Amino acid sequence: MTRATINRLLVLAGLVGFAILFRALPVTQWLEQLTRLNEQYPVAVPVAYVAAVTLATVALFPGWISMMLGGLLFGLFPGLPYALLGITAGAYGAFLAGRTLGRSWVEKRMGDSLKLQALDEAVNAQSFYIVFLTRFAIVLPFNVLNYAFGLTRVTAPSYVAATALGMLPAVLLYVYLGTLADDFGAILAGDVRPASGTYWIAAVAFVAIVAVVWIVQRTAKRALRQKELD
Repeated sequence: MTRATINRLLVLAGLVGFAILFRALPVTQWLEQLTRLNEQYPVAVPVAYVAAVTLATVALFPGWISMMLGGLLFGLFPGLPYALLGITAGAYGAFLAGRTLGRSWVEKRMGDSLKLQALDEAVNAQSFYIVFLTRFAIVLPFNVLNYAFGLTRVTAPSYVAATALGMLPAVLLYVYLGTLADDFGAILAGDVRPASGTYWIAAVAFVAIVAVVWIVQRTAKRALRQKELD
């Protein structure tokens, strides 16, 4: 077993252990405590909130809870930028972990396969639009995508920028819903609902997914043709 493989296994074990520990700890109780301390510590609580959201996102904690808590704690503003910062930072942390763990393995698996190489190049060439659209389609598994994008050639700046912009509507929605909650218990119970229907979310998500498939397919075909000519 190579040293690189051992390092990846150690990182993976650390992430799994962290996720298990995070879920075993009374995280929801600690988050609820923030709602009681906000007025008493107007600087420390926002910092603690952003740090908690960052760690929670890496640990695959449900993002909707983190975002709605931002609305409950701070209102729509500055709850929106606080939640967006924490979610984006957590997504970047998971992205780095995914790249450390699996990118070299993916490259080896691609080998001499022109189709896989073309697909990899397509994702890289259109990385900003793909990341943006998959974030915009908020029905897609956000936490899983954070790690999955780390396996691709997407650059960190494009990933962070596209994640922040693509997540903005979702963060706005959930932070707003958080402002409607009476307390943290209402958020956990799922008692908070928007005033109108949310069918538009499914429609937007469907359009975004179709756009991603079309972009990847078109770019991959172009890259494959170029490789075959070479």
